[in-house]
Amino acid sequence: MRFLHPALACATLFAFASPISLIHAQTPPAAAPAKSPADLAYEAYTAIRNAKDAKPGQARNSEVLKAGVDFILAYPAHSRTSTVIGSVAGFATSTMSGNANAPARAAYLTAAKFELLGQRKREDLTPDQALALASLDVALSGALAREERSRDSETEFREKIDTLSKMPKADRFLSGHLRDLGEYIRTLGRPEMAVQYYQKLVDHKDKKVVDMAKLELRLLDARMTPAPFTFTSTDGKPVDFAQLRGKAVLIVYWSPTHEASSNAQIDLKELYRNYRRQGLEVVGVACNKEADKAKLDAFLKSKKLPWPTYYDGKEFASDIAQRFNVRSVPNAVLLGKDGAMIEAGIAPNRYEGMIKRVLGIK
Repeated sequence: MRFLHPALACATLFAFASPISLIHAQTPPAAAPAKSPADLAYEAYTAIRNAKDAKPGQARNSEVLKAGVDFILAYPAHSRTSTVIGSVAGFATSTMSGNANAPARAAYLTAAKFELLGQRKREDLTPDQALALASLDVALSGALAREERSRDSETEFREKIDTLSKMPKADRFLSGHLRDLGEYIRTLGRPEMAVQYYQKLVDHKDKKVVDMAKLELRLLDARMTPAPFTFTSTDGKPVDFAQLRGKAVLIVYWSPTHEASSNAQIDLKELYRNYRRQGLEVVGVACNKEADKAKLDAFLKSKKLPWPTYYDGKEFASDIAQRFNVRSVPNAVLLGKDGAMIEAGIAPNRYEGMIKRVLGIK
């Protein structure tokens, strides 16, 4: 884009602008805030971690591991550090799925724990660095427990959490690791034990842990109990989730003021047509304020969505959003044929795969 010389721009404004428009025209746009070194380092790590054209193998694993550990040591107290810790620990699972890749996942975790051991022996570590590395130790132990599903690996996971909890400022990482342990217990097919586990954490001294436990108990209830909702849709028709039992129900959260989520509604129409006869139902939840009701009405009228839409003007404070901890759009929750939640936080690009899995379609 080319810009006029300041003098020419000024002359042009005086020649054609009114006094009021001149005032606004001379006000420069607000500059985007400069990114901090930590933000730039996080972007660099993410680019390495998510490189699509990277060749799988030991060199790739070492590159990701080094980039992650370097960030953790350089910015141990940064808000992104816990994200990087989880990303490093979960790299093998997310990029080497399937039984055939089990040896590769084990090799990555072994290398990661060996690298961590060397870093923790350093004598120049600050307290923040020592804490962040202890958190990484917990995360890697959790990844190993999920991989091996053995009593020994679960015991190690628990012991690492106990060790971390005794360190100063452990609250920065503790609630996330305790949640991961509870999720591990649930995925072993022991939901009742997971409930007992979170119920004990409700009395924890750390408020972050308490809040996490209450949220997870609500999500566990959603997984174990059919959705209880009844409402009148925007077109005046009654909707009762009890009558949807026996079908896969995709609850899609969106807003007419959020372009990506609105576009996802349009794209979903074809998916709905393809799988409706095979047992799919869709319920839309419009998460927008009352001030945007006119935009919602206009969108529904023009796009003619073929499923019922729930709207109450409460954004994410409605019961149907809070039950599944929905806080942003686009978002979706999938209910199984028994009416209970299978998964929450589903992005649009995962809709079809999840739907086919529930409906038993290959």
